[in-house]
Amino acid sequence: MNRREALIGLAAATAAAVSTTVHAQQKVPISFRLDWTIYGTHAPFFLALQEGLYDRAGLDVRIGEGQGSATVAKFVAQGGDQLGFVDFGSTARAVEQGLPLKAVMRVISDAACIISHADSPIKQPKDLANKVVAFAPSESTAQVFPALLASQNVDPASVSVLNPAFGAKNAMFLQKRADAIPGFYNVQVAQLEQAGAKVEYFLLSDYGLSQMNNGVVANAAFLEKNPDAVKAFLKATQEAFLKAKDNPDLAIDALIKTLPEQRRNRDVFKRQLELSAKALTTKNTQGKPFGWMDPRDWEETQAVLVKFGGMKRSLPVEQYYSNDFLPS
Repeated sequence: MNRREALIGLAAATAAAVSTTVHAQQKVPISFRLDWTIYGTHAPFFLALQEGLYDRAGLDVRIGEGQGSATVAKFVAQGGDQLGFVDFGSTARAVEQGLPLKAVMRVISDAACIISHADSPIKQPKDLANKVVAFAPSESTAQVFPALLASQNVDPASVSVLNPAFGAKNAMFLQKRADAIPGFYNVQVAQLEQAGAKVEYFLLSDYGLSQMNNGVVANAAFLEKNPDAVKAFLKATQEAFLKAKDNPDLAIDALIKTLPEQRRNRDVFKRQLELSAKALTTKNTQGKPFGWMDPRDWEETQAVLVKFGGMKRSLPVEQYYSNDFLPS
């Protein structure tokens, strides 16, 4: 555990209700790995910490930042963390390769986009020809970018791709060393706006690449041995996301209380969280509980990866996910 994760856990423990020693010893420890450095969609997890939802559920939760969904998926599969907030495309690839992962809660869907400068907008995939695009190879959007080009008959050789260090693509975009970056409208759009950029973007889902994005995934062995702990985590997380949807400020305040050094980013975090709200359901999950996964969404996500994204084979989608651990 690094110093940042220790501070997150310490702040949450201080805010939680005081427990007896015996009760504390009975808590199930869970290391929960985020997909990326902190952004606004993460705030409900911190709300669950600060309001003691995880603590009262008998869980000792520690949250750590990630370095891209592909990396986090492997780390969770290896047991370095028990749970993670991972892009489901990365999850499907990992499972297809035999890694022991299971998706247990959907959060964000169809948020992937291509972001460009407003003064030289890229309005459709064909406009990417002869342009410079920047992304880190471990990003989930990097894994689906070739699918976008293939689905729209854009020659990959016509697009210059730069692979900056993890987390550096925004800087390259702001310096205008890149014409465009792939990202998510609930993450990078608000970050770039805060930095003074004027941007435009188009959704990948508008061009046939409808995909579930981030959700909670579990290490398969941990899930088998600790089903009640996973159910408790998801119930607390569901409650926190619903509270955050009704009151974004409450969730952002919880994040800032846990990580005071992030206070300077409060406005962008709130904008990101508000943008996330429209991505919390899919056309197939209307009227279902928060986090519910529909097999048709998994079929569509897998079809894109197999047809355009280089995934070698299709699996029965039930191998990727389970709704059995969600609150009824």
